[in-house]
Amino acid sequence: MKANEIKKAVVLAAGFGTRLRPLTLVQPKPLLPVWGVPMLERILRMLENWGVEEIAINAHWQAEKVRRFALSRNGRAKVTVAEEPEILGTGGALNPLRDFIGDGPFWLVNGDIVVEGLDPQPIADAFERGGNFASCWLSDTHGPHTVEADMEGRVCNWKSDVPGDHGTFTYCGCALLSRQVLDYLPPSGFSTIVQTYEKAMMEDAKFVTGVTEEQSFWGDAGTLESYLEMHNALDPDRFGENPNVLFDGVKLLDSADLGGCVVTGGLVGGVFERAALVGLDQIDAPRLAALADAMGWPRRDVACHFLGARGSDRSFWKLVRGDDRAIAIEYNDAKRPENARYASHARLLAEAGVPVPRVLADVPAQKALALEDIDGDSLEDRANRRGANLVKLYAPVVKALRTMHEQGTEAALAHDVALEPAFGPELYAWERDLFETYCVKERYGYDALPNAVRAELEGVAEELRRQRPVLVHRDFQSSNVLYRADGSFAFIDFQGMRLGAAAYDLASLLYDPYAPLGEKERVALLRLYPVEKLPFGAVQRLIQALGAFGRLASVGQPQFGRHVAPALQNLLAAADEADLDALGAFAEDLIAKEEIRLGHFHRHHEDEEE
Repeated sequence: MKANEIKKAVVLAAGFGTRLRPLTLVQPKPLLPVWGVPMLERILRMLENWGVEEIAINAHWQAEKVRRFALSRNGRAKVTVAEEPEILGTGGALNPLRDFIGDGPFWLVNGDIVVEGLDPQPIADAFERGGNFASCWLSDTHGPHTVEADMEGRVCNWKSDVPGDHGTFTYCGCALLSRQVLDYLPPSGFSTIVQTYEKAMMEDAKFVTGVTEEQSFWGDAGTLESYLEMHNALDPDRFGENPNVLFDGVKLLDSADLGGCVVTGGLVGGVFERAALVGLDQIDAPRLAALADAMGWPRRDVACHFLGARGSDRSFWKLVRGDDRAIAIEYNDAKRPENARYASHARLLAEAGVPVPRVLADVPAQKALALEDIDGDSLEDRANRRGANLVKLYAPVVKALRTMHEQGTEAALAHDVALEPAFGPELYAWERDLFETYCVKERYGYDALPNAVRAELEGVAEELRRQRPVLVHRDFQSSNVLYRADGSFAFIDFQGMRLGAAAYDLASLLYDPYAPLGEKERVALLRLYPVEKLPFGAVQRLIQALGAFGRLASVGQPQFGRHVAPALQNLLAAADEADLDALGAFAEDLIAKEEIRLGHFHRHHEDEEE
C-alpha cells in the first residue's frame, strides 16, 4: 500500500494542556505557535503533503478557537471540527467519527506535536507487514520510553515497568489504523487509544506494529521546558542568543532581563527566569481584570505569571506592568472564610506596627486581592546559608513577632476583628488527631497513639490553654518571612490568625524543621522575648507539622517528607526540655523508623542508578 493512497486523518486536539498553563489559557495547546506557525497547522500541512484529502479535528478545550482556526485556513484538505461537550479521550474521540472514517485505513495524529522529515511510507509498510490492523511511529532516542516491542516490531507492552530500558520506545503520536480498531472501542464515554490497542491484543492477538525513523524530528510540547526546547531543536542558531519565545504584540522595557521565558502579551520589565507570562487581555480572568482596574493598570499592559494553586482554596498570580509588580490572590471563602479576611488583617497589623505586605487592591465581590510583591528570599533561605549568624538574623523577626502579640492583640481586641476560632480543647485535639492519623498510623504503621503519649499531649494542650491569649499567626515558620530588596521583611500567610498561646508562634519559629536552629540559638533568642512554656508550644506545633507533612506526602506532595526527620529531632528536644518522658521515648522510636525509611529510599535509588 502506498502512503499517498490514505485519504483520511483524525487529528486529536481536545486536551486541556494543563502542564502548559497559563499559555493554554491564551490558546489551546495545538494552536500555540512554534517559530510563528501553530503546531496544529504544521500537522495539517504534513498530512496534506502525504496526500490526505479529508481531516477531522476533535476539540473540547477552547473548541471555538479551534473551529475558527480551521475555517480561516486555505489548505488543500477539507477540514472539519468535531466538538466534544465532554472530553472523550484519545480513543473515545473516534466514536462520533465512525461515519467520517468510513471503511479504509486512516491516520490518527496528535495535534500538539511537531514533526519534521517524517516519511509516511515506512509506517504504511509496517501496517501491511503487521496484518493491516495498525502501525505507529516510535522513537528510540527521545521521550519517556514506556513502550516495549518485540524483535518483529510488534508492540507488546504500552506501559513498561522498566521505562528507558533496552527495547523500550516512545510513542510519537502518529498511527495508521484500520477500521477494525473501532471494534475494540467502548461504545461511548471516555477511553484512550492505548486501552483499545490493549484490548485488541489481549482478546484477538492483534498487534500494533511500530517503526522508527532516525532521520525524522519529533517534539512534544508538554511543558514549558519542552516547548522552549522544541524551538531550540528546530532552529538552534536563531534561538541560541535569546532563548525566549515572544508572541507578536509583546512590549519589553529596557529593564527586561528574560531567560527561558514565553511571553504572549503585556508590557514587561525586570528579571524573569523560566517563566510563562500571558497578556491579561488575552485570557478570561475577570478577577485578575478587576484587580488591575482597581490598581489603575490598563489591562492591555498587564502580563500574568501563574504561581500556582494552594490547598487553602487560593490561586496565586504575579501581575506585571512594566517594572510594577503585584501578587494577585484568587480565593474561595465558602470553606475557608479566613481567606476573605486577609486584607482587613493586613491593614490592622500594619497599623499596629507589624511588618506585613501592603494591600494594593481588595475586591471582595470578586474574591480577589492584590498585595505588594515581596520578591526576595525568605528567612528559611537565609538561615540555611553557610556561615549565617542565626541569632543576628532571627533577632529582629522575634522582636516583630512580639509586636504582633502585644500591639496586634490590643488592636484586634479594640476593633473586635473577626478571627478564626481561638485555640482551645477542640483545636488542640484536632492537631493531635492529625498527628496520630497521618504520622503515627499511616507513616509508621502504629495502631494508635500510645496511651501514655496521648496523656502527655493532652497535658501539653492544657498548659497552653492556661496561657494569656494573644493574636497568633498560626503558621509562623521561616518560609513565611520574606525579605524586600532594601533588607526589610514582612510576615505572610497570616489569614488563619486567632487567639492562642504566644508559645505556639514563637516555638513555630525557633523549632522550625525548615531551619537549622539549635538549643544555643533558641536560648539567646528567648531572652529577647521570654515566652512562658516554650517547649510545650514546640511540642504542640511539631505534632501539627508532622501530621501535615504526613498528609501532604500521602497525597502526591512527597517533597514535604524531607522535613519529617528534622521535625522529629526537634520534637525529641522539646519533649526532653518539657520533661515529657513518654513522648521523648516515642519520638526516639519514630526517629529510628524514619531512619529505616530513609535507608530503604536511598538503597532503592542507588539500585535504580546501577
